[in-house]
Amino acid sequence: MTAAPGVEQIKVALFCGGRGSATIIREFLRRSNVELTLLVNAYDDGLSTGALRQFIPGMLGPSDFRKNLSYLLDLYSDQQYALRNLIELRFPTEFGPAEESALRNFVKTESHENLNPRFAALVKKLYPPTVADVRRYLGVFLSYAQNSQQPFDFRDCSVGNLIFAGAYLENDRNFNAAAREMSRLVDSQAVLVNVSNGENRILAGLKADGQLLPREADVVGAQSEVPIVETFFLTSAILPDEWRAVADCSLDEKISWLKQREAPIELSSEARSAIEQADIIVYGPGTQHSSLLPSYRIAADALRRAPAKMKAFVTNLEPDNDIQKWTVEILIDQALHYARDPENQHQVITHAFINNPRTLVNGLLFTDDKLVKAETYRGASLITGEFGLGDPLKVHNGYALVRKLLGIWEDDGAVEHKPSLRIFVDLFNRSSAAQGLIEEFLEIDWSDFSMACLRVNDIPFEKKTLPPGISIETTHFAGSFPEVSEVMSWVNQSDTDYLVTLTGDGEYRLRDVKTSVAALRDSVFGAVYGSRTQSRRQFNSSLRAAYGERNLLFWVSRTGAFLLTTLFAMRFGVIFSDPLTGFRVYRRKHVKCLSRLKDSGRLTPTSLSKNLIANYVEIAELPVRYRTFKGFTESRWRLKRGLLNLVGLMS
Repeated sequence: MTAAPGVEQIKVALFCGGRGSATIIREFLRRSNVELTLLVNAYDDGLSTGALRQFIPGMLGPSDFRKNLSYLLDLYSDQQYALRNLIELRFPTEFGPAEESALRNFVKTESHENLNPRFAALVKKLYPPTVADVRRYLGVFLSYAQNSQQPFDFRDCSVGNLIFAGAYLENDRNFNAAAREMSRLVDSQAVLVNVSNGENRILAGLKADGQLLPREADVVGAQSEVPIVETFFLTSAILPDEWRAVADCSLDEKISWLKQREAPIELSSEARSAIEQADIIVYGPGTQHSSLLPSYRIAADALRRAPAKMKAFVTNLEPDNDIQKWTVEILIDQALHYARDPENQHQVITHAFINNPRTLVNGLLFTDDKLVKAETYRGASLITGEFGLGDPLKVHNGYALVRKLLGIWEDDGAVEHKPSLRIFVDLFNRSSAAQGLIEEFLEIDWSDFSMACLRVNDIPFEKKTLPPGISIETTHFAGSFPEVSEVMSWVNQSDTDYLVTLTGDGEYRLRDVKTSVAALRDSVFGAVYGSRTQSRRQFNSSLRAAYGERNLLFWVSRTGAFLLTTLFAMRFGVIFSDPLTGFRVYRRKHVKCLSRLKDSGRLTPTSLSKNLIANYVEIAELPVRYRTFKGFTESRWRLKRGLLNLVGLMS
């Protein structure tokens, strides 16, 4: 995924398996400012995946790649929803020669005659280019199967695995190239990367009692409570007679013997690049000894050198077959062991996200509650929260976890701090309104902010003792758009997190400020515009208050408002119901592009909007309360601002 120019994208590299990180992946994909790379290994050899690996010697297991590709498809698109279901579709156990013949006929002629009904229904919903790709990859696999000396058992086999196998064969048996082809097929919203260079290995495990788990399927399957002490990347399967020869050896001797059966595995260039460039590295939940720990071992050197400020370890909610008696600290220790940073000296893990122990019945816990209260473990910050979903908890709450994770990252990897706020108000020479404004400001609870500063333009006020963290200042910005001068002053000189500008000939409510800032904190938006025109009555009453009985000016202003909305839509593809609103909230982290503007005195609010849109900054629009005062406003002031805004839009 390529970052849009001018947008501060967050590069996230997520280690994951097949199912455990699904909700986390989907939440990252909902955020337009996240560039997501999924790092997956391919040592699965269970069920039909294992049969496929045996049928095509040298091929790795595609199942976890297939599962992750299905998460990247847009479920709001009928075509992509159908493609997802096709990838996950398994042929029935009754699949025989007649069904195979119908499948071959479909590949050759696109005929649906005698085709599996579910398969045919899904294919009909795909775009023709996608159907052509599916037929081509299936055709490559079917041709290979036809020329093989051994028949292939299609029963209960995933269609996605067969498509992947065809892509693998078509790309000269290059697994990573096949992964790239599959990402192209699904028009992936993220980058799916194999951790390794594609070396074919058999993943085996050894338990503390000396028992061998000879295949990945055994590592993840039902087993005793005795812990696994090590996993191995074997060049070939261990035969029963070979293992019996070392059955009486000590545990250390067995480990040494198995290591002699290993061969090196290199980190792929794509995975290395993702780790080196990541702002955030996430170690997702899942089956530890198959999907995750082996990946950390392959990527160990890169992880120790990775410059990411945040390396977040997400613990499992419950023990699995391979970690039945594990605690949270054992899980963290093992991740550090496989990454070859046992004491976390290289900060391979900076944060560990743990579901609130009080909500878990059979969950993964710390041995001692004092470890949780200490808030750190081996130098990593412990972040506890309600990160699970379901009763009992079965999956992670992707929204809660990603929101917390990104919130901490935005504070530079430290414990979350309260944001700072600056509010600029231009009362349009209404000095009589200053007292009420200040009273409202002091009445509101600003404790959610580390500091809140109210800046009133060109109106003096009586100095008074203020609560800690609260301040009131007078500014002196002249011209038709003093709020623009304030924005430029803030973006170039101030370090507060948020700026609010309230300008106009009516009255906004400061209470709407907190709602708008909250909307920014929980989203990818860089600015919020408060809409004053949420009802026809409110819109018309505002214009009547401004122009009284002067119908010509009333209709000119009304038409101008719709004209500006139309022009915004035509020029930028953005529709604002109230493009001239005087209620605006900016988030510093996302609007730094404004600092590149030259404040020559000709900038207008629409100039700022144009710059934000051109730099791909997301702008939200929220309804706000707005009160006008009949007979107060100057129509010439309104018309002048409107015309200057129009010039700023078109220039």
